[in-house]
Amino acid sequence: KSIGGSGLPKRRMSREWQAVLKKLEAGDENSLKLAVIEADKVLDNILKKSNYPGENMGERLKHITSAQIANINDVWEAHKARNSVVHDPDFRLTRSQAEAAIKIYQRALENLEAL
Repeated sequence: KSIGGSGLPKRRMSREWQAVLKKLEAGDENSLKLAVIEADKVLDNILKKSNYPGENMGERLKHITSAQIANINDVWEAHKARNSVVHDPDFRLTRSQAEAAIKIYQRALENLEAL
């Protein structure tokens, strides 16, 4: 199933995405962590609105093929990094890890025509 015609307001999405990029720019570790968490949330909200089944992002991702999101395997890696940020208080997120994750989420969102 395609998401292109989901009629989501792109303007609101890009405002949410600008907030993610602003945190990435701030560059301190807390901001980087928040950027990754929020980027994950932006993608998850799109998946929810597109009626992908599942109780959470992980469950929803299982219903997605590379035909729907070309970089789905990368999205899994970024989502695992997000989980480490959220669940492991000792997890250290580097700037390059954060930038890589944000690029992955951005590519997935572009794939879904949400950005």
